[in-house]
Amino acid sequence: MLVEDINLDLIRQAAIAIESLACRTPLKKSINLSKLLQKNVYLKMETMQDTGAFKLRGAANVMMHLSATQKASGVVTASTGNHGRAVAYVANTLGIKAIVCMSTLVPANKIAAIEQLGAEVVICGDNQDIATEKALQIAKARQMHFISPFDDPYVIAGQGTIALEILQQRPQIDTIVTQLSGGGLASGIAVAAKALQPGIKIIGVSLEHGAAMYESIKAGKIVNVQEQPSVADALPGPIPADNRYTFDICRRLIDEIVLVSEAQIIDAMCYSLSREKLVLEGGGAATMAMLLHHSQIEMGENIAIICSGDNIDIKQLLAYNQP
Repeated sequence: MLVEDINLDLIRQAAIAIESLACRTPLKKSINLSKLLQKNVYLKMETMQDTGAFKLRGAANVMMHLSATQKASGVVTASTGNHGRAVAYVANTLGIKAIVCMSTLVPANKIAAIEQLGAEVVICGDNQDIATEKALQIAKARQMHFISPFDDPYVIAGQGTIALEILQQRPQIDTIVTQLSGGGLASGIAVAAKALQPGIKIIGVSLEHGAAMYESIKAGKIVNVQEQPSVADALPGPIPADNRYTFDICRRLIDEIVLVSEAQIIDAMCYSLSREKLVLEGGGAATMAMLLHHSQIEMGENIAIICSGDNIDIKQLLAYNQP
């Protein structure tokens, strides 16, 4: 599939394909953030997916498009946690064998959640590149279908259904703030939102360190970054040099990228729990961190932020909230 084939029609088809597996999540107004920013701020509650994160949409769309032969052979993927859990969940629901390759940086609670869903977990290496290489080796050796965490048209289209919902729920939304890592989520949202409302602003949020998409767009080509441990373990990590879709879409359609620090993310996690009564893991709280600590960024009057990823050890989250 060509990058130009990832369009509004493909995303609308995805919405139909995944409706039995992924739920339509609420767009909830935040009274606190709206007052703080003197704007209308809405939270897209992707934590309410069965797996606690938006990744369910893309994984479901891929597997709903597999042939009978592909389903019988099984699927394999590489993941920092939430994508693997989504693949495991959908595979378990559809009766498909799944293998998830992960690095040693992935938290134990995320590994346990994937194993609980019946997927085989393979731990290898200390970065996502090594885990991806292992997944591709397994796919070739066992004739299994490899599902990219982000650089796949059906993954991108599945994630893009979030923007369809946002603009159906609140047509006046003029700014969407989204997490930006490998770019599957941001690409899908940008394609759908810009097709429906060309003037809408898309802001991607990444970590100050290991922000592969940010560094690649700045350089005008895909560059390698060093992956480091982070409270936002879903955000850092490299983009493979053979990226076909997300780099091109992100550099064309994302209007601005904002970098947040570890401390800002932790603060946002604590804020989310105490003020919004919302459990967010590090990567999921990045958008909240951007609003809390970078409110000087130019935004419209009606802002939607993606709140996704509640897969955090609750003891860890409570420890962050200790005075």
